[in-house]
Amino acid sequence: MTVQNETRDVGPPDVAPDAGDGPAVPPAEFRGYVDLYGYHTLAGGWFFAGWLTRRDGLAQALAGAVARFGAEANGEPVASLFFSREDISDQGIGFLIFFRAPRATDAPFSRLQIDIDGAPQNIVPVEQAVWLPESALIRRLKSIVSLSEESFRRREMELLLDGHPDATGHGYIEYFGYHEAAGGWFLSGWISRGWSGRQAPDRWVIAFEQGDLRGDMIATTFARPELPAGAEGVVLFLRAGPAPLGTLCAVSLHAGGVRSVLAPIIAAPHLDEAELAARLTANLELARPGLARDRLTNLVARAPFRGEDTMEAFAPDVFIYVDETILCGDDGLVLMGWILAKPGEVREIRVRSGARSTILRLRDCIRIERHDVLDGFAKFGFDQANSGFIAYLPGAAEPERPIYLEVETERCEAGFRNVPRPAHTGLAAIKRLLDIVDLRFDDLRHGFDKVLGPAVDALNRARLASPVGTQIIEFGEVPKTPRFSVIVPVHGRLDFAEYQLALFSARPAAAAVEFVYVLDDPPKRREAQMLFASIYERFLIPFRVLVLDRNVGYAPANNIGLRHAHGEFVAFLNSDVFPGTADWLEQLSARLVADPQLGVVGPLLLFEDGSVQHRGMYFERLPEYGDWFFCQHHDKGLRYTGGDELQTVIAITGACMVMRRDLADRFGGFDEMFVIGDFEDSDLCLKLRAQGFSAGVDPAVRLFHLERKSQPSSSLRWRANLTAFNAWAHGQRWSETIAAAQAPGDRGQAFGGRP
Repeated sequence: MTVQNETRDVGPPDVAPDAGDGPAVPPAEFRGYVDLYGYHTLAGGWFFAGWLTRRDGLAQALAGAVARFGAEANGEPVASLFFSREDISDQGIGFLIFFRAPRATDAPFSRLQIDIDGAPQNIVPVEQAVWLPESALIRRLKSIVSLSEESFRRREMELLLDGHPDATGHGYIEYFGYHEAAGGWFLSGWISRGWSGRQAPDRWVIAFEQGDLRGDMIATTFARPELPAGAEGVVLFLRAGPAPLGTLCAVSLHAGGVRSVLAPIIAAPHLDEAELAARLTANLELARPGLARDRLTNLVARAPFRGEDTMEAFAPDVFIYVDETILCGDDGLVLMGWILAKPGEVREIRVRSGARSTILRLRDCIRIERHDVLDGFAKFGFDQANSGFIAYLPGAAEPERPIYLEVETERCEAGFRNVPRPAHTGLAAIKRLLDIVDLRFDDLRHGFDKVLGPAVDALNRARLASPVGTQIIEFGEVPKTPRFSVIVPVHGRLDFAEYQLALFSARPAAAAVEFVYVLDDPPKRREAQMLFASIYERFLIPFRVLVLDRNVGYAPANNIGLRHAHGEFVAFLNSDVFPGTADWLEQLSARLVADPQLGVVGPLLLFEDGSVQHRGMYFERLPEYGDWFFCQHHDKGLRYTGGDELQTVIAITGACMVMRRDLADRFGGFDEMFVIGDFEDSDLCLKLRAQGFSAGVDPAVRLFHLERKSQPSSSLRWRANLTAFNAWAHGQRWSETIAAAQAPGDRGQAFGGRP
């Protein structure tokens, strides 16, 4: 026995000369480029400027354009304008196009898509295409518009750049500053035409030299007797980060049909928080009574978090607690807690950690009935049975920094609640998270899409990121150049290995086989070592054991075994599968040799009574489980009456599958995103199928499968939910493929022939 250890702004590209608006060029010669673009808040949309090759019908083509930002699309072009550009001479024509869009997006701009002569064409950004902040955008576009001839289109574009105002106003910003506790920017000054309480600004932007601020704005006016008639003082607040953006350029807003631009006075002071609060408090005392004034007053008075819970100040209107947290990866966070609040009382809940602030949206949480909470707070009149919540917030935690909640009411009062430090990690965290929910139907889909799916995925990636210590123990002279490598992960029951190796020892050509057992159950290390030593002494069949220092699950355990395999063919085998055909490896590998496009092959698997356990898989949607596809087995529990010819199926079970080792290496074995076990086998088969390989079952080769006898009971709630997670992850990748390949309700051999 041997033992060893291992751990492991540029000019446009050249274009072919093209005529002006006369002769049309062939579609293949069409080119178009965007040089600059930006969002105009008051106009309510995006401007794009660039050039394209001249041809007939450009105005009509641009009228049907679609602007694409990442996966998003804006498809409502409003106006276009063409003008001459000396830099491209007669090769093309400049254009300016405006798209209506209700909001700006942070997604990167990728292209404008139009139809030319019935074919789709792309107008793409040049390598150094410029995104301009709003104030700079307006200045640049006004100079571009001035290059065009007087026309209706030019006038339309000028009106858009002015925000299509029904009426105009003006004003000045007299001071501004960032308020850290409020989490945003305050600005104050005056405006020539104010608004009533029901006509608060509905579009706005704060334009700085190096960027624009848009978002959640609160605004009010206040009395300024020294100003001209109709003019009022104004206080504005916009929640945004404190990133320095250079010089303040202007504030543009639209309220009650009036477009107003407020310019900063010369050397408008950027105040520190204390002076800012003092001046704002004085201004707000003169403001019109109402919700906006109350909100702004509370924001100005807000104190920073000092490590203490202050939520009790809200009683009896808001109660919120976090009972438990789980850290997912480096910075993802699961919160498990409960909330009771009067309807409409909570405006926003933010999770804070260091400099990070993440909104907790209850609609994205899993809601849980907490009768213990409801009973304890019945005297306050609450009747919300589903007061419990589980939230997943990616990127919410800053390492080694405290975590707390900031709860903001509709009046912008804020209270704080400390959050307990994460306690669980690794597989224990996955089990804990999946053990506290019992979801079905649409609730299951929502729960996995919003919380459990991404949280478990992050936890699993984190647990597998650290190296797995592996002790290698060889019993006897394991073949150095075997034809076959049999990989058997072991977890739970160990005695099956004894029965397997006893049967393997009877093979007439056992010397050509490399048996690799992967012990994925560290607490049973000593027991397993003693058992394997006894097995070798009795049966004298050489084999290798890989003892892992932690439980990693089916896919990683098999992949570790694959990295230690040397055979031309590799068989992935469960520990509860036993040969019924002595030369099963030779027969299955012969199928692979005979057909190079056969990527993976398996035997007919039988129960102990001789009925079918596995004859290939098909997929069936289960409405109770999110309507996701689950693997089902052909003819399960029936007697097999077919012939011995190879049967092509969409997928086979990983309980016994044989592949060429070079192909298994090429595909990286099993995908380790599937936790513990389930769906790794069908995922691998579908990956093979996508690359032109098929999967097959050879009924002439028969093995017996005790099916999950080596695994813990599936009645455990966390284990059932783990299967649901794997089904969710599998469906994210393969649902469309399965739906296209498999006829609804088809349980027969619907996949004969090549993929």
